[in-house]
Amino acid sequence: MASGDHNQQDTRKIAEYVIKNIDTALENGWIKVYYQPVIRSLTGQLCGAESLARWVDPELGFLSPDKFIGALEASRQIHKLDCFIVNKVCSDISERINNGLDAVPVSVNFSRLDFEATDMLKVLEDAITKYDIPKDYIHVEITESMIVSDADLMRRVIDSFRDAGYEVWMDDFGSGYSSLTLLKDYYFDTLKMDMDFLKSFTDRSKSIMTSAISMAKDINIMTLAEGVETAEQVEFLKCIGCGMLQGYFYGQPMPVDKFFAHIEEFGITIEPRQWRHYYQEAGFVARYTNEPLEIIEDDGENFRTLFMNDEYKRQIQLKTSISLEELDNLIYKTKSPLLKKYREFANKLEATKNLETFYYTYNGNILCLQAKEIVEHGGRHIIKASNRNISMDINLRKQNNVDNKLKELNHIFESVLVINPSRNTIAPLLGNFAYSGRDSDETIGVLSENIKRMADNIVAATDREKFLEFADFETLGERIGHSEKGFIENIFRLRQRDGNYAWREVAIMMIPGTHGKEFMISTKATADDAQKVLARNTAVFDISHYSNANLDPSLFTKMWENILSDASVKFFWKDRNRRFLGASKAFLEFFELTIDDITGKTDEEMNWHINNADFHNDEIDVLNEGAYIKNAPGQCIVNGVVHNIMTNKSPIYVNGQIVGLMGYFIDIDQELERLDELYQARRLDSVTGLMNLAALAEVSKSYSQNYLSNGVDFTLLIIRNDTHQRIIKDFGEDFANRLLKKIGDTIVESSEGSGAVAKCLSSDFALLTNICDPSELDILKNNIQTELGKIKELDGNNITLKIRIASKLRSDEGITDENMYSAVLQEFM
Repeated sequence: MASGDHNQQDTRKIAEYVIKNIDTALENGWIKVYYQPVIRSLTGQLCGAESLARWVDPELGFLSPDKFIGALEASRQIHKLDCFIVNKVCSDISERINNGLDAVPVSVNFSRLDFEATDMLKVLEDAITKYDIPKDYIHVEITESMIVSDADLMRRVIDSFRDAGYEVWMDDFGSGYSSLTLLKDYYFDTLKMDMDFLKSFTDRSKSIMTSAISMAKDINIMTLAEGVETAEQVEFLKCIGCGMLQGYFYGQPMPVDKFFAHIEEFGITIEPRQWRHYYQEAGFVARYTNEPLEIIEDDGENFRTLFMNDEYKRQIQLKTSISLEELDNLIYKTKSPLLKKYREFANKLEATKNLETFYYTYNGNILCLQAKEIVEHGGRHIIKASNRNISMDINLRKQNNVDNKLKELNHIFESVLVINPSRNTIAPLLGNFAYSGRDSDETIGVLSENIKRMADNIVAATDREKFLEFADFETLGERIGHSEKGFIENIFRLRQRDGNYAWREVAIMMIPGTHGKEFMISTKATADDAQKVLARNTAVFDISHYSNANLDPSLFTKMWENILSDASVKFFWKDRNRRFLGASKAFLEFFELTIDDITGKTDEEMNWHINNADFHNDEIDVLNEGAYIKNAPGQCIVNGVVHNIMTNKSPIYVNGQIVGLMGYFIDIDQELERLDELYQARRLDSVTGLMNLAALAEVSKSYSQNYLSNGVDFTLLIIRNDTHQRIIKDFGEDFANRLLKKIGDTIVESSEGSGAVAKCLSSDFALLTNICDPSELDILKNNIQTELGKIKELDGNNITLKIRIASKLRSDEGITDENMYSAVLQEFM
């Protein structure tokens, strides 16, 4: 008998064995779930895995999928295997999460026959509920052939999974003939690219893959290349912006324990859940383009290049072979004075969220850097940047003689601006609109507005009149003409980004060839040896703006003594280390302390605030940035009683430098007794804007009085999200609070004005309503549950809510006004 006949007989025997023993294999653990890593191309982190079935048989040994998948499909038993895989994957993920270990999303593969045999969505939903894992940990893979074989069925399947909150991925994209048509008619979250494209690795195959990746990004679909085997393929896929990579280059399919051991052994870190959306957004920006493109991550202190194409490297005259690590060491980890300017530029664009422009020189070249923030999370920012070497543009160089005008100017000047008084325009040449007191993405500003803004907000008050005379553009040409130097200059104290005032030289010169219509105004630091002389002029503020400057100084001393001893204002002042130097009598009486009790101590050491962080952060802003804190709310404890307060703080300047801070606070609780508006604010939850627990207690008295007096029954419902603590752990407190706000708004909308809604402790919301009929209550609960179930994402992050609702009627046996709230809580036990 020929070998081919023997092989066919063996295949038939294995198939018969598989069909006969699938139930036994599942019961006895012969079926194993293996995982293959998926890597985020921008970061090199593990961002997911694909689950794959393996059959380890006591008689036949190791069976690869091609030995049993076909047999199970032919016998219409494939759903048994896939249901097992779903439950095992959810179990593995749950075990890692519950043990405090890192977990990643896992994609599961389905067969079309699964959906004919059973409700696979219910199978998945039941597993998610049983093992209590978020839905974004499971991705559903659908192949092109499945859709082609039954388009109507698969349309319903895809829509149902996506409506339920699961990502649906298209597997083996490009392996068939209808891929493009399917993208038109079906929505997928990710395309898994068939690496048959790159088996030949020719220019033609590379072009096809490049176009496919770009097309997917254009229609907002993520991309993953599977079957990646070589470093050359990895480098190419990164360069064209493929978002995720999977293949033997990173690891073959392995059991879960070996999988994570392998990841650790190879030094691959795991992407935390809260950063998935952040890096997905960054991945969408990375793509093949002929334009210079860089993607930078800024954590507030350091820059890291995630992506840079060859054209960008060419513009800044770097070898295309340079690695990103080498590039960062060369650009962002040096002592170059440009790095400070990069930081200022980044801070500005992160604050404005606009496209910003920065001109600078490097190695004798003039470059134009344009950048914009793409996404921000947790203090980190993804920035998309483009850079053009103006000096490389021969036509522009000839036209404007840029080399001669601007070469290395940015190392000397903080800003250079071109002004046209007749047109009332001002435009940045270097340094953007530094010292203008404005944040804008405009390239041309209004001259008069900029000068006024600078005089009001940037120039020290005592220098303001001198500055306005200097900036009088009606006499500018005449003054420059009378100057033997050909330009005019003066020195002023200008407010810096950190809030301190520093002396700066400002010069204005006429631009030759403009016939006196255009001028150049530049700003730079004063000479090093000039600081001692300039420091003698210590006044930053002009006392004549607030009083008669010629009054006897002793009078001001007496006035201050009166404020400290007699006024009701609770003043205090501190040094650079936030330690108390003194306080007014009203301040000390409020806390029932003496000056010796507080001198030399910080707020934290006094231990009188419930939340020290807010007070600490505000004061750091005052001392480090010159910020003025106005009406900042907080709480402090006096003799065991919590007082709501409102604080104002400002910097203390000596010789233009911040040496400490001064502040005062108001006891809001006293004001609440007089002002109804503030009284109402005290009754509101600060996160959701709904009533708080105290206000709920007041309202419940009205419902109870109506019940006792008129027999009108009422219901108390408590709505709880059991995943609240997980949300905090995975995404942080701020994100969890934004989610609470969304949940609260949804409860209000879905209850349709049927009662009073309050935010209680943790993740609990309360609803007081006169709806007491069981059927009507069920409708209300179902409506709330349904609408809350529609919350599947926030700020681009996938989330899973687990909502429970409990209720009690006032008329229920054993319920009193005093125990009603606790009785409802008992229903959650």
